[in-house]
Amino acid sequence: METQPFFINRKMNKIIIAAFGFYPEPHGIAQAAYRQALALHALGYQITVITRSQTTETFPFKLISIDKKVAYQSLLQTADADVFFFHGWHNWVSEWVMEVFPLQGKTVLVSHGTNFDVNFGGFRGTLWWLRKRWGATRFPQKMSRFDHFVFLSDKPEHQRMSDLMLVKKQKMSNYSIIPNGVKPGFSHSKTPDFFKENSIQTSNILLCVANFHYAKGQRELLQWFLELDLVDTALVLIGSTFNTFSAHLKKLAGNNLNKTVFIFEQLKEEEIAAAYTEATLFVSATYTEVQPLVLLDAMAAGLPFICRDVGVVSDLEGGICFKYEADFKQKVIELLGNSSLRKELESEGFKAVQHKYNWKKIGQQYHQLIQDLTK
Repeated sequence: METQPFFINRKMNKIIIAAFGFYPEPHGIAQAAYRQALALHALGYQITVITRSQTTETFPFKLISIDKKVAYQSLLQTADADVFFFHGWHNWVSEWVMEVFPLQGKTVLVSHGTNFDVNFGGFRGTLWWLRKRWGATRFPQKMSRFDHFVFLSDKPEHQRMSDLMLVKKQKMSNYSIIPNGVKPGFSHSKTPDFFKENSIQTSNILLCVANFHYAKGQRELLQWFLELDLVDTALVLIGSTFNTFSAHLKKLAGNNLNKTVFIFEQLKEEEIAAAYTEATLFVSATYTEVQPLVLLDAMAAGLPFICRDVGVVSDLEGGICFKYEADFKQKVIELLGNSSLRKELESEGFKAVQHKYNWKKIGQQYHQLIQDLTK
């Protein structure tokens, strides 16, 4: 039988969380919305999740799967929730609800970053950026519709944190800084010998966990790894599902595939956790992120990371950033050859997870926000 914490205001405890995806989907918004729902449920809140995801999973809270605009809007208009959390810009969750504002409760946009100022460079990147200018001009009006905002970081990064930069420029105060958190189970504890079971026998392992997509930078990682020709070192790429891009990666690996380059799909969560625990370095050349969950998981596992300087990654403890290819190669060689530095980064990242990036603390931050909004 569940017990309600004494500090929950029982008259103000109905919460709706809307996200375009939800657990067990592996992407960041699905995971963040799921952990938020679990954390607030554990604090005694009555949680309803609205999503398009179809799942057979059993949750300790109510989940409504919906895919029609009219049904979604009608549900929100008649809901008697005290606070509504909408995860992410640039998707139906936030776009459709703005057409039926105001709602009965307070509305909070949980930002996972903006995309209209992202520019990958080159002709195609510039063309994509130009196509987003109309949305960029309308964005301040969109922001004026919500009661409150949650940002993952206070860093005003110009490509993915345009919303934070806007609230600072306009000196708005209706926002909170609440980070992402790690998945429970990622820790220093020993797990099954994943690499041995998969015949990976090198002393050093470079690990990358990301969906197989050009924007995640796996092609560059693989190319740089092959050029480095590191002794007694393997590169392990773990993604969700094989696709045409992963086929390209396998072709690029050539004779090194399943020798010093290993590519996996659809692994169980415990297998991925084991890979984190046993690897030497986590590496990422992603071109666009905000606050990647995979890096938080690396920190929780005591795994130092090297990541391209994107989003708010440079604010994370437990790793180092790079900007260019030569910079990446130099840092890989430096960290592989310096166990003391790796230990230092391992300790910094793990401590940060204990003090900041865990859902017990994050749940308390959301609890305080709800209490403040419903006074």
